[in-house]
Order: sequence, then structure tokens, then C-alpha cells
Amino acid sequence: MITSQLVKHVIETKMERLPPETIAEAKRSLLNWAGAAIGASKHPSMEKVLKVATLINGEKQATVLGRKERTDVLFAALLNGMSSHIFDFDDTFLDTILHPSAPVFPAILAYAEHYQKSGKDVLEAFIVGCEVEQRLAQALYPSHYWRGWHITGTAGTIGAAAAVAKLQGLDEERFTYAIGLAATEPTGLREMFGTMTKPYHPGKAAMNGLMAALLAESGFTTSKQPLEAPRGYYAVLTDETKLERLTDGWGESWEILNNSYKPFASGVVTHPSIDAAIQLQQNYDLKADDVQSIHLLAHPLVKELTGKKQPETGLEGKFSVYHCVACGFLDGKAGVSQFTDERVKDRDIVTLRDKVEVDISEAIHEDQVRIQVTMKNGDVHERFIEHAIGSVNAPMTNAQLEQKFVDVTATIIDEKRKAALIKLIDDFDSLHDLSSFFQLCVPGDEMTGDETD
Repeated sequence: MITSQLVKHVIETKMERLPPETIAEAKRSLLNWAGAAIGASKHPSMEKVLKVATLINGEKQATVLGRKERTDVLFAALLNGMSSHIFDFDDTFLDTILHPSAPVFPAILAYAEHYQKSGKDVLEAFIVGCEVEQRLAQALYPSHYWRGWHITGTAGTIGAAAAVAKLQGLDEERFTYAIGLAATEPTGLREMFGTMTKPYHPGKAAMNGLMAALLAESGFTTSKQPLEAPRGYYAVLTDETKLERLTDGWGESWEILNNSYKPFASGVVTHPSIDAAIQLQQNYDLKADDVQSIHLLAHPLVKELTGKKQPETGLEGKFSVYHCVACGFLDGKAGVSQFTDERVKDRDIVTLRDKVEVDISEAIHEDQVRIQVTMKNGDVHERFIEHAIGSVNAPMTNAQLEQKFVDVTATIIDEKRKAALIKLIDDFDSLHDLSSFFQLCVPGDEMTGDETD
């Protein structure tokens, strides 16, 4: 039985037997995730969910990154999952367009803070939770995604449950129940992209995964074949026939090593086009007023996911390759400030955006694009991006990730806290408890130099 085999694999996986590079990558993922979560912590959608959390008035068990408020563990998982995805700046598993960290880290960190788990425990749980959700995403993709499911919410719920169950040390029976409870709560429709509900998906996946593991620990029962049964998760949610992907070759390689990190705060399939627009403009010192047209030849998902020609809000702008290209060309970047409501409506952006045309080709990969900029004087400038910056084949360096962390956290936490967090995450597996991590992730009085030692 697939579920039983998967559960055994996860239980038997130990930190001591994991390759050092997987632990290093987990730390990179944590730095990237924490920066995105802290940076978006004051977004209006966060205020709305916090208001509900206050009405429910649960125990103050866990930290909301970037804020002084505390909530119960379930709302902390929801809020931290949301904030880490609001800017669309979190990591991406390009094989399936899954965002691995956003459902898993919020669930295990909320649990670990309340139940005083170590940094080593958290990294081990994260690696196996990611392995479960990434393999599951590969087994579901592409029909599941094309049906309209947001794969980060669906696969992420099970990854979060598996990670928390690993932290809890559940036996095989209760671990299976955790998977079963998570499997019965798939979260996320792609129809919601470009609204506040898209980042709600990974938050709810974290919350649901954590709840599943907590209930399972008490012996709450489910089917013991939740994934593979004829009316189970896999049969209902996909047309694929790749369920063996969940267990075949477990431990021979680790999918976390195929994680990628975003240099741009938008849908990942727009990144090659942004990269191309920046390079052409800077290499030839092109002026927007002199542009006749910008033509892209891109992967079909570019139009499917980011085909909004006239976005009205900053959130919609993240799913408009037309807006993304205009920002790359005019601003030389596509960070948080390029996806505000004001920037989306800027006259210069709108004028250039209207000159962008997109055709698609199955021969172009997700991290590729071919761009042609035609000038009013007849000059034509072309570029082919084989691998966009941030992809597995053109990865961001540790220094680039650290700078991204500093930039995206903006003024939410002070500079000394930022430096201390970068240092602490690099040594995360030596932490006996996570109190110092959470103290650094929230605003406070200006730190002295001694506190960073």
C-alpha cells in the first residue's frame, strides 16, 4: 500500500543520514521563507485574518512573524503561511509550480515554538515534509493543475501534516491518520490567483496540516489508504497514473535540492521575461518612448497563469506578464514596489505594457523565453533566456539570498535583527529551542551590538 510505504519511509528517515547539502538547502529555504513572511506581515489581508483571530480569542501560543501579536498555533500557521506567499516571493519547485516552504514551515514552526522543539528537529521535519509534498506534486501534475487546483494548497496540506507528524514522533497508525485527515482537505482553486485568497491557500494548507497531525495524535481515525484507494485523494484529484512516484527511490535523492528562489516578486513563469527585458534594456540603453513593440515567445503556462493584459491591482500585476515586462524594462527590477496598486496604474507602465505581445510554444521551457524588441527606427534587439536567474540551473547565491532577505524585510525589523537572523539561521541545527529565532523575527526596541553576538 502506497500510504503505508510512504509513512514508513518518513518515519525511518533520520537527520544523521541526510546528506549535508539537504540541510544546507533547508537553511536557505528558511531564510528565504522567513524574509518573505516578515516582509508581508503588515499587508491588509493579514489585518483581516488577525481580526478574526482576535474575535475567536484563542491562547497566545505562537508568534506571527513580523508582528507583536501572538495567536494560537493554528492561526499562527495560517497567518505565517499567508504572509510568506503574499508577495509571491517564496521558493518554487519548477517541476510542478509548487511553493514548498509556504505550507510546511508555518505548520512546524508553530508546533515547535509551543512544544519547544529544537532547530535540528525542525530542519529534519521540513526536509521530509518537502519530500512528501514535492513527490506528491509530481505524481499529480499536470492534470491536477490544469483542472484548476492550486497545487501548493493541495499537496502542501499533506506535506505539512507529514512534517508535523514527524516532529511529533507519531507511530505508523497515527501517522497514517495524519495523512488521511490532510488528504480529505485539499485547498485552493487557481481561479483565486490575483486576489487575497491565493496566499490564503498555503496558509490554510499549513493550518489544515497542523490540525490533521494534532487530531491524529489523539487517535482520530481515517481510511488507512487515503491516497491510493479508488475513491481516495489521488483518484479524485488527478488523471495521472504516477502514484508510485511517492515511494520509488526514496532516499536516493532529495527534491529539496531542486528548489529554486525568486529574484522577482511575481508568478515564477514571468521571471524569464523580466530577466530578458532587464538585460536588453540595460545592454542597449533602450528608451521606452522609442519602443515600437515587445514580442515574447514563451511557455504555454505564461499565458495560462499570467495572461492579464490590463491588471487593476498590485496583486493582479503579479499575474500579468505584460506588467512584469514593463516593470523590468522601466525599473530594472520587479520587487515589492513594482506590484502596488499605484504602480500598476502608472501611465508610463500602462503605455509600455500595451506594446507587449505574447505567443506560446511547447518547445519553450518554463524557465526560458525568447524576446524581440522592435524600435521605432526599425532596429530589432533579441535575446534568448535559457535559464532564468533563480532557477535550479542559474541559482541565487547565498549572498544574493541574504541581500534579498535584507531588502524584503524592509523596515519591519531593524538592521541588527536582520544580521542576527541571517547568522542564526546558518547555525539553526544547533539551537536547543527556537526562542531566539522568534524574538528576532518580530519588531522591537533597537538592538545593541551585544545582542547580535
